[in-house]
Amino acid sequence: MSDFNENWQLVGTPDPATPQVQPHQSPFQPAPQAAQPVQPVQTAQPVQTAQAVPVQSQPVPQAPVQGYPANNPQVGAPAGMPVYGQPVAQQAVPAYQQPFASPAMPAYQQAPVYGQPMPNAYGYSPVQQTYQQVNYATERQRNLDECGKLINHFSPKIDVYQAYEKCNADIRKFSKTSNAPLIWGIIVSVFSLVFVYEFFSSHSDESKLANGIIAGVLLLFGAGLIALFIIKKKRHAKKIEELYEQQKDLSGQLRIIYNGYSNCPLGPEFTDPRILFKIQSLLIQGRCVTIATAVSSMLAFHNTYQMVTNAKATFEAETSARYDGTPAFFNAVRYLDLR
Repeated sequence: MSDFNENWQLVGTPDPATPQVQPHQSPFQPAPQAAQPVQPVQTAQPVQTAQAVPVQSQPVPQAPVQGYPANNPQVGAPAGMPVYGQPVAQQAVPAYQQPFASPAMPAYQQAPVYGQPMPNAYGYSPVQQTYQQVNYATERQRNLDECGKLINHFSPKIDVYQAYEKCNADIRKFSKTSNAPLIWGIIVSVFSLVFVYEFFSSHSDESKLANGIIAGVLLLFGAGLIALFIIKKKRHAKKIEELYEQQKDLSGQLRIIYNGYSNCPLGPEFTDPRILFKIQSLLIQGRCVTIATAVSSMLAFHNTYQMVTNAKATFEAETSARYDGTPAFFNAVRYLDLR
């Protein structure tokens, strides 16, 4: 092994692991080596692509159904319990055990989202609201056109409607004959009996004459009132018969007018031109969209619908009994305050 002396010279056997420094060579540069012969380059073999090996699916073993043995008479299989070796029957899940499906929350109950328009009070989006407005406008215009056709058909016959209403008013007027003349005639006649009694019980000629005159005047006046009532009653009865004939004739004309409009959207009691003009006014003002809603709004005040229904039933019952089971034409204009 090499070592150094006191003069720092290398002495001893050199270390085989320590390289010998050649003259004119820096100890920091490695010694040159002899050139090695060039080896021939071998061509690379083509890479073989690994092919996928098909995997055969194996059936997953299922655990046997544990249950009560079917052939054990001591234990037995209770109703609804699984039996060993048999598949378990699928049972329907009751409705109360199914997951709860929450209904869709209306738009007006949803929390507002930043950057999105607020929904209106009815829960419609702006697109739906525009669609609703278009539908309302279209439906309103369609009903306005239908109302115009109704007015063009029925308004030329308004004189028939007015004559029919006047005839009905006269029937109601003459049917209510006042009983006041009869009542006063009876009262005066009874009061005259007092003077008749005084006439027979009086001993003075002057008192008899006075009582006789007063009794005679009162009897004549009472008899006149009673006779006036009877004559008036007969006249009214004759007038009512004429009015009933006129009512029957006008009712037939109105039936023909109503049947002349095919598929009329209104009942015959609402075809008076005055009612039709009121319906048209409600549609033009935008207070109603359809003819049906306009009629409903007209009947919605002060129990008008119930009044019209009861009056129609009474009127048809009375006229049916008079006209051999055929009710007369009923007009509701007087109950709607459209005279």
